[in-house]
This record gives sequence, C-alpha cells and structure tokens, in this order.
Amino acid sequence: MVVSAVAVVLGAVVAYAMASVALDRILAGRMRDNLLLRGDLVVWEVDRVGAQGAQSDEAWRALAKDLGANAHCRVTLVGADGRVLGDSEGTNADAVRDAPEVAQALHGARGAATRDGVLYTALPTRAGGAVRLALPLSYVDAARADMRPALLAAMLAGALFAAVLSRLATRTSRRALDHLTDVANALARGDYEARAQIEGRDEFADLGLALDRLSKSLSVTVRQLRAERDRVGRILSDMHEGVLLVDAGGKIALVNPALRQMLLLNTDCVGKTPFEVIQNEELKKLVDSAQETNTTQSAELELQGLKPRRLLVRVVPLAGEPGGLLAVFVDVTDIRRLESMRKDFVANASHELRTPVTAVRSAAETLRFAMESDPEAAGHFLDIIERNAERLHMLVEDLLDLSRIESREFRLHIEDEDIGEITAQVVGLFRERAEKKQIRLSADVPEGLPLARADRQALEQILTNLVDNALKYSPERTSVVVRAREEEWRGRKYVRVLVIDTGPGIEEKHLPRLFERFYRVDKGRSRELGGTGLGLSIVKHLCDALGGAIAVESEVGKGSTFSFSLPQAGQDKSETSPTPAPVSSSEERAAGS
Repeated sequence: MVVSAVAVVLGAVVAYAMASVALDRILAGRMRDNLLLRGDLVVWEVDRVGAQGAQSDEAWRALAKDLGANAHCRVTLVGADGRVLGDSEGTNADAVRDAPEVAQALHGARGAATRDGVLYTALPTRAGGAVRLALPLSYVDAARADMRPALLAAMLAGALFAAVLSRLATRTSRRALDHLTDVANALARGDYEARAQIEGRDEFADLGLALDRLSKSLSVTVRQLRAERDRVGRILSDMHEGVLLVDAGGKIALVNPALRQMLLLNTDCVGKTPFEVIQNEELKKLVDSAQETNTTQSAELELQGLKPRRLLVRVVPLAGEPGGLLAVFVDVTDIRRLESMRKDFVANASHELRTPVTAVRSAAETLRFAMESDPEAAGHFLDIIERNAERLHMLVEDLLDLSRIESREFRLHIEDEDIGEITAQVVGLFRERAEKKQIRLSADVPEGLPLARADRQALEQILTNLVDNALKYSPERTSVVVRAREEEWRGRKYVRVLVIDTGPGIEEKHLPRLFERFYRVDKGRSRELGGTGLGLSIVKHLCDALGGAIAVESEVGKGSTFSFSLPQAGQDKSETSPTPAPVSSSEERAAGS
C-alpha cells in the first residue's frame, strides 16, 4: 500500500513537472511565432516608409516609437551599415548590430535568440537593414501562473483516481499474492511438495503455475543431489586413500575419514590451508606448483610425527574452478616396508645360501684330487660337504616353514595342551646335547598347571627353537631352565613359558631386531654354530598365529630370558592374548640357578 501511494505521488509530481515543461515550451513557441508575425508587420511598415525616400534620424526614431507602441514590444531599426536608426525605448546602442540575431538578419535571414529573460527576433528589410523585436519572457511566467491552478487540480484529481484504483487492485490481488508468498516461503524452507494451484488466466495464475513447475523440478533435483551426495559420501568414507579438496582460495574444503586417520587430523581442519594442517614443506611446494602451472603434480612424501607415514600424493587442478585442487594420498608405508623386507630377504637368503654352496663346491673340487693323492684327507672334505649340505637343508626347511606360516598355509589345530608334558618331551630331546657341553638343562613346571589353548606341533617347534638357541649360545658349566607358570592380566588368565639361560647375554641395542629374519647378534659365531638366522622369526610368527605373544629380556654377562604367553583353556576363545608383562630377568635367572 505504501509503495502504491508513493508511486501515485511520484507519478503526479512527474506529470506536473512534464506538463510545466511542455507548457513552457508551447508558450515560448507561440510567443516566438507571435513575435515573428508582429515583425512581418513592422518590416512592411519600414519598407513602405523607406520607399518614400530618405528619412532623417528624427523620423526613424519617431517611427520606431510608433511601431513599438503598436506592436506592444520593443522595436529597434538597424540600417544596412549596422547603425541603429531608431529604438522604441530610445536606446541607440551601436552594440545591437553585434547581436547574433541582428547579424543574421543583416545577411538576409531571420534570426531569433533568448538572452537574460528576453526573447529576440530579427528580420531583414528590403533596403538591406534589419528590424529587431524584443519581448520579455515575463509574459510566459504570467501565463504559467494562470495555468498552475488548473494543472494542480488535474494532478490531484488524477492522483486520487489512481489511489482509488490502486487500492481496489491491491485488495483484489492481495489474497492470491499472499498465497503465492506462502508457497514461495515453503519452497525456501525446503518443502518442495508445496503447490500454488491457482486457477484462472491472469498474471497470478501464470506465476502460480510457474511456482508449481519450479517446485516439481526442485523436488526432483534435490532428490537426485541428495542421492548423489550420499553416494559420494559413502565412496569417500569407504576409500582407503586419503582425499583432500582445496577451494579456489587455497583453503581446505573437504577431508575424508581415511586422511583424518592416516594423518591424525582434527575435525577443525576445514577452512585452513593444507600447510597449516600438514606441516610439510614438500607438500606445500607440490600444491603451489599445481596451482601455478595448472597441471597435475605427484610425489612421494615422508611425514614424521606420532604416526610416521610414507605417502604417494597426486594433486590435480579442478576443471572449471581456477585455484581449486584435489589431492589424493595413498599410504605406501607398508608397501615400501615390504619392498625393503623383500630386498633384505633376497640379499640375506642369497648370502646365506652362497656360503654353504661355495663350501660344498670347493670341497668337491678338492676332493676329486685328494681321493687319489691323499685318501685320508678325502674324509675331511666329505665331512665339510656333509656339514654344509645339512646346513643347506636346515636353511631350506626353515625358509619353507616361514613361508607356510606367513602365507597362512600352516594349518593350526588348537586344542587344550599340557605344557608340562610338552616341556618334558622337548627337554628330553636336548638332554644328551646339554650333557656334552656340561650345561645343566632342567624343567620347572608346577603340578596342577592349567592347560593352555595351543597347537601341539607349533608349541613343540617354539620350545625346540628356544631351547636349541639357549644351548647353542650358552658356554660350558652354565644352566638352562624351562619354566612355566600361571598368571592373570586385565581379567584374563594365561600360561607363560620362560626359557632362561645364564649365558653371555645380548646387548640392549640388538633386542628390538632380534626376531627379524636373518638377524644375528654375532654373525661369525652364529654361522660356526650352524644357525640359519630364521629360528626366532619362526618362533614369533608361530606365537602370533597361536594368539600369543613373545618377549625377551637380557643383560650382558648374566644371561637371557625368552618368554611367551598363551591363553588358558576354558576361557572365551574370541579373546586373544596381549603382549605379556615385562619379565624380571634377574629374578628368573636367580630362581633357575
């Protein structure tokens, strides 16, 4: 309503202004036409007087006054030489001839001009002179003043009529407009099922039909967008690769869960720059290069921190969004670690195989000549061949066992096993060997020890390797004890088996790598004793397969303790054994001695 009133008032004001301008133009035009008509009469009279012969200056001045009185305007007579002959107001200024309209008339054309609120017209005479008429524009002002009341009355009448029509039109269309407004507001709130359903053929019906089509289109589009969004969200959530989306302003717009977990990112990383979140200079250079060159960039980055990672990063500029980037992070940490392990394994295996093969070849070549020249030495070389062949056999068997365990081809039959029985059996196998080295080998298993959940063959192999290592590296007149005991940790019950020796011990720097394949503390002495470097690695893999854990404690000069734990029988089989609690090596060795 206010807008309509303002529009009516503005329309009336504009109409009044336009009418005033038009009235001024019409009155000025009619005054000019009237002045030209008077000028024609004045010129006719001047030509008639001039035709009677030469006139005196006094006669011309008298004629100018008479013509001005009859024409009701100022009349100025100008001779052919530009001299003012007479003026109805008594002015004989020679400057009149410099006026543009007079100069135009002296050249034989009619002239007109408006200056200082006065309308001037000049007409040429037959004698080559000019007649100028001047009339103040105050006549126009007076006519305008006479017309103003009529214009104002017409303006008010038109405004009142327009206001009445506007009010009627507003009341008529208000209901339909309110309904359309409600429908539009519902669409803005997300209610895409709202419909106008206005009947008729007017503009409101057309607008309602357009809103209905819009709501239907929006409903379909929003459903499709939601489905697409959910699909993309599920894809991003299920991806193992990290995804980072950078907008045109260089800020992070999206981070998928895989990247958050990969880099331990907080939830407030959106809106920050990639360098603020992932403080890595190589990543910053990669992103800057992709933005500057607008080309795909890729590199392998190594990130430090709480969770060190090696990532393959590919940064792709977004089409249609200058400055926008999509970065995909692929965690290749395990791949690179496996590649390194494979290289180390190939190198170590090649090295381990080369030594006995070289020894066998050399002994065989020497044996060929020694059989004829020195039959007694031939037996020595046969011993070398036999010993290295046995070493090759052990190495191949260990490699095959380790391969079967890692590839899960080693089938376990988990049952309730008696640790005391298996321990006694393994200790009996090594009794003779221990006596030859004057090593006291004993088993310390309390009666009534609970059964453990394990595979008998795997458990025998674990104990065999651990006891074999203890005897192999312990000097004469020492002791090796196999001990078992019951313990509880975090509400779960376990059976822990310990193999304790009082040998030379192992330096602390070697302990973290002791269960790696082909890792030896003393490589030269290990080969002399016939070790393959795979025994402890096999033990660790078997313990992992049994759901147990293995640990080692050692002190140089006092001996070593290898221990592993297995779940007790009669418990929930879905639970697995955690890493055992640290072993007090000195306490166990003291008890064993």
